[in-house]
Amino acid sequence: MNLTFLNKTDKQLEAIKFDSTTDGKLARQEVRRRKLVGYCDGTAIKYVDPKAVTVDPESSVGQVRINGVLQ
Repeated sequence: MNLTFLNKTDKQLEAIKFDSTTDGKLARQEVRRRKLVGYCDGTAIKYVDPKAVTVDPESSVGQVRINGVLQ
């Protein structure tokens, strides 16, 4: 285990993990380990607009489709 990746932030690991080198592999392993442990330092969290409107599709549970038309 390379202890240098324990000191990196989530944002730094996200930037490194797509490399096809040994460092990329170690970064992916560290990201996976942090997810299993439940650790997050908050640097890689993307901003989510709380006022954004979400559209929920209608449920099709219990409905039958005949020739592509809901009955």
